[in-house]
Order: sequence, then C-alpha cells, then structure tokens
Amino acid sequence: MKLWNKDLNKQTVLIAEVGVNHEGSITRAKKIIKDAKKGGADAIKLQVFTPEKYISTNNKEGLKKVKKFFLSKKKIMQLVRFCKKEKINLFFTPITEDWVDFCANNSEVIKIASGDLNSNYLIKKILKKTKKIILSTGLSSLTEINKTVNLIKKYKKKLKTSLILLHCVSEYPVPIDRAQLNTIRFLKRKFRLTIGYSNHVKNGILACITATALGARVIEFHFTNNKKRKFRDHQLSLDYKDLVQLKSFVDEQNKMLGIVGKKVNKFEKNNKLIFQKGLIASKNILAGENFKSSNIGYARPAIYFNSNQIGKLLNKKSKRYICAGELIKKSDII
Repeated sequence: MKLWNKDLNKQTVLIAEVGVNHEGSITRAKKIIKDAKKGGADAIKLQVFTPEKYISTNNKEGLKKVKKFFLSKKKIMQLVRFCKKEKINLFFTPITEDWVDFCANNSEVIKIASGDLNSNYLIKKILKKTKKIILSTGLSSLTEINKTVNLIKKYKKKLKTSLILLHCVSEYPVPIDRAQLNTIRFLKRKFRLTIGYSNHVKNGILACITATALGARVIEFHFTNNKKRKFRDHQLSLDYKDLVQLKSFVDEQNKMLGIVGKKVNKFEKNNKLIFQKGLIASKNILAGENFKSSNIGYARPAIYFNSNQIGKLLNKKSKRYICAGELIKKSDII
C-alpha cells in the first residue's frame, strides 16, 4: 500500500498529531507544524469539529473548553495553505459529520477516531468519499472492529489499498504496562491489512520504535512545541528533539529489517568459503597414499572442498605429498 507516495511495505510514515495542541491559536499551530516538518514528519493531522455537535450542553465545562480550542473552516484553510507552503502533507479527523466534505476536499486521507469507530452515521458519510481511511481501534473490542471493517468493505472493494488500522489504547497517558504493543502483530495476522500505531505513552519514542519492529507501518504521535503547557496532550506529546531521534531510529531500523524471508546476500556469499571449514591433511600424506578418515581433518577456508564433501576423497589416492595442516585440493586426487 502507498500513502503519500511512500511504499508501506518498505517505509514507515510518521504522522505528527497536532490535534488540538494549538489550543485555538493559528500562530501556535504554525509553530508546531514547522517543528514537525523540520523534525522529519511525513504528515500533520488536525482534529476538526463544530463544538455544539461534539459536546452536549450537559457537559458545560467540556463544551466551554472545546469552544476555546475550536478553529473555524476559514482558519483551518489558513493551515491548509501553510502546509502546502511548507510542503508537508495535511489530513484531518472529522469529529463531527458537518466537517466530512471539507476534509475530503482538502486531503487524500481521512482518519476515523477511536471514539467514532462505532459511529456508523459518521463512517458511512466518510465512506462515500473516495479517500483512504485510517481507523483507530482504541476503546473497541475485536467484535466491534470486525463490524466496522465489514462495513468499510461494502464501500471499499480494494480494502488492502484503502484501509489502515491503528492499534491504540485510549488512555492519556497510557502506562507502559498497558500499551499492549503485541496487539499490532495480532491485528496484522487477523485482518491482513496495513497496521499502524497511535501513541499515547508518555515519553513514547521507545513505544513508537517497538511498534515499528512489531510491524507497524504508520506511526502517529501527539506533537507539540512545548511539553510544559498545561493542556494534558502536550505532556504526552513528542517534540522536535524527540521526532529527530525517532526519525533516525525508524530510518535505520527499516534498513536493518530488510525482506521477509531468508536470503544469502552477495557479501555473505563472498564470506561463505572463508568462514566454512574445508578439508586438510591431519597428518603428512604421501604421494599415492589413500585418503581416509584418519588422515583427513577440517579447517578454514573451504576453497576446494567443504567439510561435508569428505566422501569425495575417501579411498582415493593422493597425487602428491601433502603436509599436515595443508588444504587438500581437487587437483590432489588421482
């Protein structure tokens, strides 16, 4: 599968989840995006919503906070243009259904949040758009994930090239003993789709690196330019220094992982004869003397014979005098 021109069979996509770390400030959002671009992120993700459709009036405190973090479509368009200028991919999680058209018009990918995995009314609206889907699986049982994947199948015939599942634990932050990263391998076996990881572990570089080693091809992490800010998400976010380190680790790790299979490379082939044992004279062998197990030994290199080819010598005669410890050549056989 390809995502933003990256081959996910060989490469890893790093997504800086700005989310609402901008706290309603376009200026702060731009600073965070610049740091993410400079640090090596492949894409920026924003959450977009209409406050009154997101939080009910029963939760007055929550609605008040959400309104502070709200960015209008006009302001989000400023960030769309800014990301184009910075040459970094931008996509969205539409938390409320009235933003789906906007997201589809301004991105090739739409993310479905963990909290909406069971929101069929929202998912169906998203699925009417010809976009790649990233689906976060936090909060959801295997049965629930199955139902949603089956729903997506009805709209997306080529599921392997249109859907990415993210392993996610929806705690903020996630204690390390509840990160459950082996779920990545489970989801990969179960669904045979591209699997990613959405990090909520505090100081989560190690979690992200471990996730890639377990097969995650998309890594999403909260990102900030200031971990000391009071809003919760800043404290479980990566910053520029973290991202530079993560990018370096992931790039090197992809080089180390290589193919799925077992292949002897050309450099190993060059070393093979040097590292394997050949056949030597274990004692002086006279010209015309028979080769036998009592006068043949083993030592590197295997230039002429390897140790398993002793049968080619037994009971055959030596053409020359061979000193103890000397390699036996093919030309030494009569």
